[in-house]
Amino acid sequence: MHRIVARLWQSIAAAILFALMAAAAESQVDAHQNAPGALPWAQSPLQAAQQTTSRQPDVGQKPVRPTSQLLSPARAQAAEAARLAAAEDGATFAVFAGEPQPTPAVRPKDVPARDQATMPLGNAPAAAREAARGAATAESPTPAARGSAAEDHAGIPGVRSGGNEDDEELQPIPDPTQSGPAAIEAASFKGVTPGVTPLAEVEKFWGAPKEISKRGGMLVQLYSIEPFEQVELNAIDGKVVAIVIHLAQAFPVSAVAKQLELNTIRPVLVSNELGEVLGQAYPERGVLFAFAPSEDAGKPSMKVAQIILEPINAEPFVLRAETHLDTHCRASLLDLEQALKLQPRNPRALWLYGRVLAATGQYDSALTAVSDAVRFEPDNPRYRVTKAQILGQVGRLKEAIAEAQQAISIAKNRAHIQARAQCLIGDLLASGPNPDYRQAIRYHMEAIKTADTVANDRHPAIRQTAKEVLLDAHLGAAHDIAWGDWKDKETAVNRWLSRAAALAENLIKTEQGSPEYRFRVATRALAACVGLRGAIDPSDWTKQAIRTGEELINSAQDPIRKAQLRWDLGMALYDALQVYQLRGDHDTALKYGEWAIEHLEEGDKQKQSPTTSYLLGRLYFRLGAIYAIRDNNHRAAISWFEKAIPLLEKPLPREAAADLGRHGETFVSMGVSYWETGQRDKALALTERGVKLMEQAVQEGTLSENALAVPYNNLATMHRHRGAEEEAARFHEMATRVRQGQVQ
Repeated sequence: MHRIVARLWQSIAAAILFALMAAAAESQVDAHQNAPGALPWAQSPLQAAQQTTSRQPDVGQKPVRPTSQLLSPARAQAAEAARLAAAEDGATFAVFAGEPQPTPAVRPKDVPARDQATMPLGNAPAAAREAARGAATAESPTPAARGSAAEDHAGIPGVRSGGNEDDEELQPIPDPTQSGPAAIEAASFKGVTPGVTPLAEVEKFWGAPKEISKRGGMLVQLYSIEPFEQVELNAIDGKVVAIVIHLAQAFPVSAVAKQLELNTIRPVLVSNELGEVLGQAYPERGVLFAFAPSEDAGKPSMKVAQIILEPINAEPFVLRAETHLDTHCRASLLDLEQALKLQPRNPRALWLYGRVLAATGQYDSALTAVSDAVRFEPDNPRYRVTKAQILGQVGRLKEAIAEAQQAISIAKNRAHIQARAQCLIGDLLASGPNPDYRQAIRYHMEAIKTADTVANDRHPAIRQTAKEVLLDAHLGAAHDIAWGDWKDKETAVNRWLSRAAALAENLIKTEQGSPEYRFRVATRALAACVGLRGAIDPSDWTKQAIRTGEELINSAQDPIRKAQLRWDLGMALYDALQVYQLRGDHDTALKYGEWAIEHLEEGDKQKQSPTTSYLLGRLYFRLGAIYAIRDNNHRAAISWFEKAIPLLEKPLPREAAADLGRHGETFVSMGVSYWETGQRDKALALTERGVKLMEQAVQEGTLSENALAVPYNNLATMHRHRGAEEEAARFHEMATRVRQGQVQ
């Protein structure tokens, strides 16, 4: 109960950590408008089926998916300040905290979630608080003044690496790692290891304390151990839970880390809710450096005033995972797995773990993890927002909306979280087989109103979250109008997109945001262009998506992150393909379609989910359809259909279940090209498969019965050419009956 995880780290780390924003990024879902209208009758029914299917937009509608949340602006600014200070001081270790990383591009059905909340300040040990109290804010990082060479490389009295325990004043257990995650070994000092050594044995190693006191339920003993004038030992229930070593003077963090053989371990900066960097933790060793006060406002000193040893526990692993969730997904996943080994019921670790799993397409496991987080901490609205996102991603829209509404009710005075949940509900209402765009835009407008109340909040994390909601709600409103039934749609959509672009630039300029905000606007704008059926010229948005997307891909280091960005850019190019196809520019459509393939195939290697396979299959189909319709080149079309069929033959992903009718039409359409190239058996099999799917959709009420007229006529034609007159007559009669029903 009273191990260091409950005392030291939670009292120090919980006091200085501010929640980062929600997770890593996710796959796109191919979703269409409502059930397609009846296929036009023509003298060439096979060709008519193919043309109709290829002209329907099938991406750009808004599947709900969890998106990565921004690194807390306060923490990001602090990290950048630390990076600059470390660089000036000649540090060789990687701060690894990175710069602000906004979410991956949000497609129309993406539901961004930038929910964040302040963690209550805990009762940190007084010495640690005093050492960290003067840490400067990292609001506007500037390069630190370089210290002298003597100071940079000065030895720390009594702190040496190597040697035996008798002549080593501070002896961490060596880190044997060559690559990959560091081995987990708790640090010790003069024979005493927090979490291991009983209090009764301390005197054997250190002698008698010079002072004994109590702080709450914790016993505090002070020692003078050469060369340290003050060493503080904290004990609970007869066991050592923390050692705080006060240094006579502050030393550069790089020098201390090197002497303690910590420079091979990825550290994580710890900061308070205002973004002030207070120290740096090394999770695998249970070591926390408390920084001395900074003389320069706006950046931390990056000089160690105290060294705090504690037992290995979950919290620093959770913090490091959260800090790098967007930029280093794979490393974050390992950290969260370690945290859950140490504390299986840690709700924050479960929440973050669910977000990483969702980013890799493991939705069922993600939903289980986030549901557990909600179960262990039901009053945390951020966890409920993330759960709602994942529920929406897997097509459980009613449950998702209910969860988001619950988040609003418990967020109370946390307007930035309420606004995020309102924006999410708007996105959910605009999703699925029966989108309600009028109700969706009401929620998006409400989100704008709520977020606007805290868009100038003094807390960077709250302020930036609010600004992001404003951005996403404007993009959501543009989507609602583009896909809904409104007057003067083109003018209205352009205005909403223009405002969204201005908000993105504001985030980049005033909140140290990255170009990813521009990427998000461009990709969402292209999806809106699909909804407008090409009425808006997509050229500028396409160029912006390509330029910023490639920038982000080239700078991404994490393979999962890079794959997500490639997938997002591929989906944006997929939308561009559709818009140009709707505008009749098949050459440009083909160019962007082939480009989209390159990115989506690479992205699919990481995701490999039913959804990504389905979308990739549809893109292969669309490219083939362009060759079939534009050039009447069915052999070229089949080269793409051969790649599409194995993917489209798989069961539909749950979130695409409403597309069953369109899915059937796709098989009917591909059957045309196989028939025209003499592959009659395969053509018949594809058409029969498609008809069965369309009939099922009609029975489920997601497809109008008159859509079966052309497929039935195609089957009649095929059977007639094969000499099966009885079957030909039967399907001809069915086609006639459907057409007559259409006339009636």
